[in-house]
Amino acid sequence: MPARGTERERFPELFDQTSIDPRSHTRNIEMQVLVIGMMRTGTKSIKAGLEQIGYKNVYHMTSAMKNPKDCDMWTEAFNAKFHGKGQMLGRKEWDQLLGDCDACIDVPTAAFMPELIAAYPNAQVIVSMRDPDKWYTSMMATVGKRSMSLKLILLGYCDHFFIRRFNPCARAMMEGMYGKDLNDAEYVKKRYLEFHEEVRQLVPEHRRLEYHLGDGWEPLCNFLGKDVPKTEFPFINESKEFGERISLIEKHAIGRVMRNVAPVIGVVALASTYYFGLLSRW
Repeated sequence: MPARGTERERFPELFDQTSIDPRSHTRNIEMQVLVIGMMRTGTKSIKAGLEQIGYKNVYHMTSAMKNPKDCDMWTEAFNAKFHGKGQMLGRKEWDQLLGDCDACIDVPTAAFMPELIAAYPNAQVIVSMRDPDKWYTSMMATVGKRSMSLKLILLGYCDHFFIRRFNPCARAMMEGMYGKDLNDAEYVKKRYLEFHEEVRQLVPEHRRLEYHLGDGWEPLCNFLGKDVPKTEFPFINESKEFGERISLIEKHAIGRVMRNVAPVIGVVALASTYYFGLLSRW
């Protein structure tokens, strides 16, 4: 699927952001599909495919970007599971975070597949893998390179709406899942394989589909009991989108910071003008 339209059309999660406390949610739709698909494995394409065959709301990392307050709960979840801080999330909390979703893919949900499988035992499970070497190379060229750039770290101190929430979530996620040193390729790839194997051990074959992005519509639709679309399976160039999305996140954050600072600068300028005006009369 080629790049299309304006930035607003391509990245709606960064233009139509909300500020809703997920703890105010309850489940209003059945969770039907759990996909263990890590970042850099074609998750945006699979998400688009699931939506095309009828799933109404597929939770993806971009969902947390759309509603930044989700990041607070995800940070709590990562800290509890991987860092021994706080309480693990239960069915009530998963319904709060994912209550309006009938499917999920990508991180952060991919890190909690055992918990989600236990919470939603009737959901179908899809294991979407990529060759570990190719995945690692792609992940390091995108997520490893840009997700915690110096600019994002600095903006985290200033942009309270989004990046101050996103940075701790991303850090707790990456360190919890893959350790503190992403350059340790063998360990990171080992953890990548372990996450998928854990799901295979938990889910019987009749409830599990091994799926690769190039497999197209037929195995996916047959597994889920959906009609096969006549159109080609969607393809989204995630590597290109990733860099554009991070740049847009930084641009919007700088805009928010400037809007917040502008009134203060205005007051200081007005006060200074008044003060020096008084001095000139003495």
